[in-house]
Amino acid sequence: MEQHTQDFKRYIEKHEPLDLGFKVKKLFEVDVDKIQTWYKDLEENFSDWKFVIGENHHVWKFPISDPEAKTGHYLPDDAAYYTLCWNSDEPGPKPFEQGCAKEEYKDNDNDELNPRKCFTGYGLELVEKLPMRSKKWLVTIHTPGTKLITHQDSTDKIRVHIPIHTNEDSNWIIGGEEFHMEPGWAYLVNTTIPHSVENKGSTNRIHLYGKVWTNDI
Repeated sequence: MEQHTQDFKRYIEKHEPLDLGFKVKKLFEVDVDKIQTWYKDLEENFSDWKFVIGENHHVWKFPISDPEAKTGHYLPDDAAYYTLCWNSDEPGPKPFEQGCAKEEYKDNDNDELNPRKCFTGYGLELVEKLPMRSKKWLVTIHTPGTKLITHQDSTDKIRVHIPIHTNEDSNWIIGGEEFHMEPGWAYLVNTTIPHSVENKGSTNRIHLYGKVWTNDI
């Protein structure tokens, strides 16, 4: 149990934040109707590729969710992810967090984009529009009650977030400041700064997001 606690604290490991001149900034506009239609098509055509937390406890080396949100994030059983990039052609749900997955469920990561069969159309067009390299794109479905505790990402990469659906009670706290990301934009987020995310609303908060190299910023 002690080892589980130590491993789970990967989420709250400490880094020296990078000063990139922003916490959250808009990159470019996104067509809301197109991105929401793209997500609807993903749900209709690839629902059996969705990684639902409560249905996939077997892939983790230790429990991925902390119900008390003290030593790790709280991910309700109905929270879910679509893993859009993977270095193989295997169908079906894939774990979104490689550091916590058992060896047999990990990806052979080669730092390439590696879009899967489910990653096409407008979503992929937006990613290919980015003026920097990117990888590990996901759709995250934060159901009501989902809470990511204060944590930092490693400094070699930061995140691009593209909101698809949200509510006014689902927000980021980053560097002590609250941000609400509305659909209609792609946002660049300096995730080397301590940040937390919580969906306190009554509807799902759904984002398309991926990693970009800090050196490309």
